[in-house]
Amino acid sequence: MTSTPIHVFYKSVLTLTVFIVLICSTKNSAAFGLDEIYSPNVEYREFSVEFMGAQSFDPNADKSGAQVGQVTLEAGLTPRFKLGVSAVYAKEAGKDMQLEAHEIEGLYQFVESGEYWLDAGMLVAYDFSNQSYSPDSIESKLLLQKDVGKYTSTANIGFTQNVGKFSDHTGGPNYTFLWNTRYRYNVFFQPGIEIQSDLGQGHQLNNFNEQEHYIGPAVYGKLFGHLKYQAAYLVGVSNAAARSAARLLIEYEMHF
Repeated sequence: MTSTPIHVFYKSVLTLTVFIVLICSTKNSAAFGLDEIYSPNVEYREFSVEFMGAQSFDPNADKSGAQVGQVTLEAGLTPRFKLGVSAVYAKEAGKDMQLEAHEIEGLYQFVESGEYWLDAGMLVAYDFSNQSYSPDSIESKLLLQKDVGKYTSTANIGFTQNVGKFSDHTGGPNYTFLWNTRYRYNVFFQPGIEIQSDLGQGHQLNNFNEQEHYIGPAVYGKLFGHLKYQAAYLVGVSNAAARSAARLLIEYEMHF
């Protein structure tokens, strides 16, 4: 089908937007417990460029301005396996942005979408630290998803463990729980609610206020056929959390 001028215009705008996002992502991004919530389902032969960033907001300077950002290239290599490579940036409150790590991740879809009562998959990622005297880490997440009518609920349950050189005395696994439920109003606009919890290590697992818990509204969708987005503004509901935090994900996808 021949492209119309308006289609050419949209493609040009999208290309420019993705380029700007990638440039800016090296300067603005959060490392305090907000993360992408992954679907267990793989899009075969899909290639994507993705940016995810988040930031905390709080009257206390020790909690405000923490940022994390991740630029990722992903490819659906088989009908059930997706491979990704990322650059991970982070900034603690009051400090400068740093390239934290390079990451490689694999996502495996256990069953065909809709084949059973629950869609399920597993994400495993290895982070190669870019900081002196900092350990590498390995992350594993169980990915669950369920559609009920026009509602989709997704849960990610996982942990991160420091490994390799410099990992001694850094503690045991750090556990996380992420959840969203969204209403599929249409492909462009899907409002919902999101929960992000950094459950911490050891003794923190029994102390709600020593963990970082956030909850709030979110919106998801796809624009122009190729551009996925997620945006959330969350409120901290535990003492360790910042008063609020925002998360943005933009993903440009194509097929090969």
